[in-house]
Amino acid sequence: MMNITIKATKYQLRPETEALIEKKLAAPLRLLGEDGGRAQLEIEVEEAPAEGRSSEPCRLVARLVVDGNTYHAEAVKPNPESAADKVRGELEAEIRKSRGRGRKLFKRGGAALKRMLRFGN
Repeated sequence: MMNITIKATKYQLRPETEALIEKKLAAPLRLLGEDGGRAQLEIEVEEAPAEGRSSEPCRLVARLVVDGNTYHAEAVKPNPESAADKVRGELEAEIRKSRGRGRKLFKRGGAALKRMLRFGN
């Protein structure tokens, strides 16, 4: 079973908002397939530090650890729901990118092996 931890720092997080964030950020785990059950997702919601005259008071940081691979995403938005949407997109992009990289290297290695075997004939 996947482990999700939500921590609020200097931010009053309502239970319904917490449930919504958890639901939105559990979505990228479907991309992990069978590894999704061993995933550990740490979410931190905090009041964004004042940077100039920013009207974006919510900062959401997510860290996903799966079998030694760490994926990180962060967003600063006016509310936690919109920040969760952006973080979800970033996590999905990172997972897809790393998954594609492994497949590409595997194919490349197989092609090299095939070339070596052909050379012997």
